[in-house]
Amino acid sequence: MILINFVLLTVTGVLGASLPVDQTPVLKQLPSEVLFRDNKEVSIDCVTEGNPGGVSYKWLKNGQPFTQNGDIVQRENEGTLIFKNPTKNDEALYQCLAESKYGVSTTRVNLKRMYIDKPRVEMRNHKPIEGKMYKLECDIPDSYPKPEIVWIYQSLTDPSASRSILDRRITLSPEGDLYFTNVTKEDTSGSFKYVCVARSQVSDSDVVLAEHVLETVVPASGPKDNGVYPLYVSSDFTATVGSVTMIYCIYGGTPLAYPDWYKDGKNVNNSPKDRVTRYNRTSGKRLLIKDTWLEDQGTYMCLVDNEVGEPKQHTMRLTVVSAPQFTKQPERKLTAQKGGDITVHCQIAGVPAPKVSWSRNTQNLAQNDKLHIQYSVQGNATIADLTIKNLQENDSGIYGCMGENPNGEIYAESLVNVQL
Repeated sequence: MILINFVLLTVTGVLGASLPVDQTPVLKQLPSEVLFRDNKEVSIDCVTEGNPGGVSYKWLKNGQPFTQNGDIVQRENEGTLIFKNPTKNDEALYQCLAESKYGVSTTRVNLKRMYIDKPRVEMRNHKPIEGKMYKLECDIPDSYPKPEIVWIYQSLTDPSASRSILDRRITLSPEGDLYFTNVTKEDTSGSFKYVCVARSQVSDSDVVLAEHVLETVVPASGPKDNGVYPLYVSSDFTATVGSVTMIYCIYGGTPLAYPDWYKDGKNVNNSPKDRVTRYNRTSGKRLLIKDTWLEDQGTYMCLVDNEVGEPKQHTMRLTVVSAPQFTKQPERKLTAQKGGDITVHCQIAGVPAPKVSWSRNTQNLAQNDKLHIQYSVQGNATIADLTIKNLQENDSGIYGCMGENPNGEIYAESLVNVQL
């Protein structure tokens, strides 16, 4: 997902005084993404703070000039677009250009259509072996955004008679499947079913994805096996800073095992209130990272022991990346005196370190005798300081700094007004 923040960079006077500019227009900040449902009205804002006037607006769609039609109108005295009956064809990257005597300011936003492909569902009947591991399948459909997957236990004749599934032996995997570490007679019923549903903004009600009935259990044959065996375990994977991360270690067996978790050899079971914890209603079969940090990168190991069978362990590597983020709160607009030099600071962090570029009035900037960009990298941050020498009135304008890496991009502008 592209991440774009519309904020303005700090302008520091090196020679001469810099005073705040109160009346110059700057665009209001926008979210990086706006979601819509088919035929449900949606708008994309483009408006200057304080609505000072003297601003003209135009739009680009996927980089090309965009002309409104009957179902898309522009709000009077601002650039905001209103889509009265949006469809898949309206999905695109939109860029608003707001032009005033100070220059051209821009915002960008992705207009994304929400959808979910509803499957045809046929109920499946099962007779698992008592005391053995078992899996009920649920395929997550093609959709945007990704839905929340929930399993419920529901009456075959009365859908209102249902309840959540909260059993220590039963765990939902990230693929949507429901795993039983061992099946008991209490899990079966001829009058109730296990229903997998998707919950999403695109639908006002649950979308049924799968239905299963555990009719009865088949008695186990042969000698009793007290071992623990992997049902679902996480492989090496990558997570993004700020996301919720779950690492799985689902083992079957009787009696039930309660996995212990280690990161780089250190116990990270923690407590229910900790940011990283195994205590999340899964009896340790899932390690929950509530808010992922860069320091969470490392090697994780789960140790599974039901104190009867032979202990087992599984190891996986977590790599943490980050979309670009500004590391300093920038000022939105400033003036500077003619004849001085100014340095516009731009510092953006990310993993990997972002590539940073500059523009003026939406046009790319190249270095010359007047414009100098000093680049440096400190850890995960890229610093790109733009110095403008011997300021003249025609140096007034809107200077933008863009940071990009494989995980997203971020953009900010500074309105610079040179006064006599």
